[in-house]
Amino acid sequence: MTRTVGKVILDGDQFLVVFDDGIAPLYADIVTEVVEKNGTVRLSFAAITQDGDGIPQANVMLRLRLPKDAALSLRQSLQALDK
Repeated sequence: MTRTVGKVILDGDQFLVVFDDGIAPLYADIVTEVVEKNGTVRLSFAAITQDGDGIPQANVMLRLRLPKDAALSLRQSLQALDK
Protein backbone atom coordinates (compact mmCIF):
# COMPACT_ATOMS: atom_id res chain seq x y z
CA MET A 1 0.00 0.00 0.00
CA THR A 2 1.20 3.50 -0.79
CA ARG A 3 1.15 6.04 1.98
CA THR A 4 0.21 9.56 0.99
CA VAL A 5 1.23 12.56 3.01
CA GLY A 6 0.84 16.25 2.63
CA LYS A 7 -2.68 17.43 3.26
CA VAL A 8 -2.70 19.86 6.14
CA ILE A 9 -5.81 20.61 8.16
CA LEU A 10 -6.48 23.10 10.91
CA ASP A 11 -7.89 21.76 14.18
CA GLY A 12 -8.64 24.72 16.43
CA ASP A 13 -5.34 26.59 16.49
CA GLN A 14 -3.24 23.53 15.61
CA PHE A 15 -2.11 22.46 12.11
CA LEU A 16 -2.12 18.70 11.49
CA VAL A 17 -0.48 16.80 8.62
CA VAL A 18 -2.74 14.04 7.30
CA PHE A 19 -1.18 10.62 6.63
CA ASP A 20 -3.27 8.25 4.48
CA ASP A 21 -2.32 4.57 4.39
CA GLY A 22 -5.03 3.82 1.82
CA ILE A 23 -7.40 2.01 4.16
CA ALA A 24 -10.21 0.33 2.21
CA PRO A 25 -13.52 2.21 2.40
CA LEU A 26 -16.49 0.64 4.16
CA TYR A 27 -19.97 0.83 2.68
CA ALA A 28 -23.09 1.35 4.79
CA ASP A 29 -26.76 1.77 3.91
CA ILE A 30 -28.21 2.88 7.23
CA VAL A 31 -27.35 4.45 10.56
CA THR A 32 -28.23 2.08 13.39
CA GLU A 33 -27.09 4.03 16.45
CA VAL A 34 -26.75 7.70 17.41
CA VAL A 35 -26.14 8.22 21.13
CA GLU A 36 -24.38 10.94 23.11
CA LYS A 37 -23.17 10.27 26.63
CA ASN A 38 -20.66 12.22 28.70
CA GLY A 39 -19.44 14.21 25.70
CA THR A 40 -18.86 11.18 23.47
CA VAL A 41 -21.07 10.48 20.45
CA ARG A 42 -21.55 6.85 19.39
CA LEU A 43 -22.46 6.21 15.76
CA SER A 44 -23.00 2.80 14.18
CA PHE A 45 -23.60 2.04 10.50
CA ALA A 46 -24.91 -1.11 8.82
CA ALA A 47 -24.99 -2.56 5.32
CA ILE A 48 -28.15 -4.30 4.19
CA THR A 49 -27.44 -7.81 2.92
CA GLN A 50 -29.49 -10.82 1.94
CA ASP A 51 -28.41 -14.43 2.31
CA GLY A 52 -29.68 -17.33 0.25
CA ASP A 53 -32.74 -17.57 2.51
CA GLY A 54 -34.01 -14.27 1.05
CA ILE A 55 -34.32 -12.52 4.41
CA PRO A 56 -32.74 -9.05 4.38
CA GLN A 57 -30.57 -8.19 7.34
CA ALA A 58 -28.58 -5.21 8.53
CA ASN A 59 -24.97 -6.08 9.37
CA VAL A 60 -23.08 -3.49 11.41
CA MET A 61 -20.03 -2.47 9.38
CA LEU A 62 -18.63 0.41 11.38
CA ARG A 63 -18.80 1.90 14.87
CA LEU A 64 -17.47 5.40 15.52
CA ARG A 65 -16.82 6.98 18.88
CA LEU A 66 -16.23 10.73 18.57
CA PRO A 67 -15.84 13.63 20.96
CA LYS A 68 -19.00 15.71 20.65
CA ASP A 69 -17.16 18.61 18.99
CA ALA A 70 -15.84 16.24 16.28
CA ALA A 71 -19.37 14.90 15.73
CA LEU A 72 -20.68 18.47 15.39
CA SER A 73 -17.91 19.19 12.86
CA LEU A 74 -19.00 16.09 10.91
CA ARG A 75 -22.59 17.36 10.95
CA GLN A 76 -21.50 20.75 9.60
CA SER A 77 -19.50 19.10 6.83
CA LEU A 78 -22.47 16.93 5.83
CA GLN A 79 -24.81 19.94 5.86
CA ALA A 80 -22.40 21.78 3.56
CA LEU A 81 -22.98 19.06 0.94
CA ASP A 82 -26.60 20.21 0.60
CA LYS A 83 -25.66 23.81 -0.18
